[in-house]
Amino acid sequence: MATASCGTDLSTRSDGRDLPAWSGELKMLSLLDADAAAADWRIVEVFSRSDLPFELHLAWSAGSGAGAEARVTVARSARVCVYARGLRIRAGNLADAINRVGVTVADAYAVTENQWETTGELEQQVAAIVPADVLIPPFARRVRVEMADPTQLPTTTIKVYDGLAVLRSTVPGDQQPAEGVPVGGARTLEITAGEASAWRAVFTLSL
Repeated sequence: MATASCGTDLSTRSDGRDLPAWSGELKMLSLLDADAAAADWRIVEVFSRSDLPFELHLAWSAGSGAGAEARVTVARSARVCVYARGLRIRAGNLADAINRVGVTVADAYAVTENQWETTGELEQQVAAIVPADVLIPPFARRVRVEMADPTQLPTTTIKVYDGLAVLRSTVPGDQQPAEGVPVGGARTLEITAGEASAWRAVFTLSL
């Protein structure tokens, strides 16, 4: 993509595409690539015209380096504010139907907060439940774990391990704070339950 001729004007400010239906794995497709000669605050707004969920991978840089990256789960639409010279945005469908998504970028600043969701299913092997290990995504502040079978929450435990793989806290599933468990300097979470059950972990992002 060509660099904008001067100032903070981006080479591209909007785009859209049809995301193919979910086929068993997340397929990330290019949604927008934009560059400018200088960095500025950018408000990135993404949305689904099909009213379906999708995942967003956003990479940006304020200089000439690789810059930062973030993953955002979008229920229908989301707004992300970053200080950037260049933007690289990819999207993947989380629905079983074609999802028409779009993006627009404006030069402005706003306080934003987003979320990223990961899901899985606890499996039972012989007489034991195999724990699920969850990596902490970039910009995560808190996390809340939910079970498809809510009766499993009292027997669910969330273990928080730091960067040295040392267990730092254990939180019962039915005693999580309403706003979620603080991530702090955690590296991974471990989720266990009394019985096999589908689960999801929703991270609040400071982004």
